[in-house]
Amino acid sequence: MTRSATPWTVPAILILAFAAAPPLSAEKPDVRARLVAPPGAPAGAKVAVAVELTLGPHWHVNSHTPAETFLIPTELTLTTTAGTLSAVRYPAQVERRFAFSEKPLRVYEGTVRFEADLEIPANGAASATVTGSLSYQACNEQQCFAPAKIPLDAVVDITRLPKN
Repeated sequence: MTRSATPWTVPAILILAFAAAPPLSAEKPDVRARLVAPPGAPAGAKVAVAVELTLGPHWHVNSHTPAETFLIPTELTLTTTAGTLSAVRYPAQVERRFAFSEKPLRVYEGTVRFEADLEIPANGAASATVTGSLSYQACNEQQCFAPAKIPLDAVVDITRLPKN
C-alpha cells in the first residue's frame, strides 16, 4: 500500500528549505552627488556652479536624453535665492550595450559634471543659496532600481566693493 503525503508535508519542506538558504543581499546603488560652488563671489560677477555625479563600478544612470521613451532620464533642477542661473549644461553621454537591451543605451557612468552659471546680483543680497535635486534611476547589468533624488545645496557669500 502506498502512503500519500499529508497536505502540510510539502509546504513544511519548502519552508525549511527557504529558512536554511542564505538570505538574498539587496545591493544598493553606489550613486553620490554634490553641488560645487565657490564659497564667495563679488557682487555683479558670474560664477560657475557644478554638480558632480559619481557612480561606482558597474553602475550607470540613463542620460538626460535616454535612448528609449520608457527610460527615466537623469535630470538636474537648480534654483537660487539671489541672482539668476543659466540653463543646465549636461555632460556627454556614452552609448553602452547591456544584456537586457537589444539596442545601445545612452548613459552616464563614472564621474560626470553638470554645470550652470550663477549671475550674482550687483546689489542687495549678502549671499545666494543654490538648491536643487538630481533625479535618476540607477542600474547595473542585472537590474534597475526605483527612481531616486539627491537633494543639493550650497551657499555663495556675496562680497561688496567699498564705495569711494
